[in-house]
Amino acid sequence: MKARHVMIAVAVAALALAAAGCAGKSNQNLLPGAVYAANVFQVYRGAELTGMMGNDTYGEGPGTHMQGQFWTFSVKDSKDKVLAFYEQQFPNAERTTLDDGAVMLRVVPEGAEPEEYVYVTISEGEIRIGERCRPGKIPEA
Repeated sequence: MKARHVMIAVAVAALALAAAGCAGKSNQNLLPGAVYAANVFQVYRGAELTGMMGNDTYGEGPGTHMQGQFWTFSVKDSKDKVLAFYEQQFPNAERTTLDDGAVMLRVVPEGAEPEEYVYVTISEGEIRIGERCRPGKIPEA
């Protein structure tokens, strides 16, 4: 009988560890290489990473070079439900509705330099979390 209790305890512990492994990924793991985004936006629960991309932009004057990166996730919940999740976290975010109907929420993170920001774009079935930074902050791939 004692051996059976030990086996049950081991099985329960194994299930708990497996569940924690699935649910316990940090934002830093889900947003590899993030400068600000992992500390600002929580990745929506159940979202699955589908891609990552970076870019450089150049303006006309000195100091206009910026770097950006974003992570794309698929989500199963409705756009409205996902949007409500992020609007609750960031009621003062700058909100923009894009031409395709997606909604972008933009936030200036603590410690950001001028023109730096993070954003989340919510569309049906997808979210994109991104950041725009001064050159040299985003790690080389």
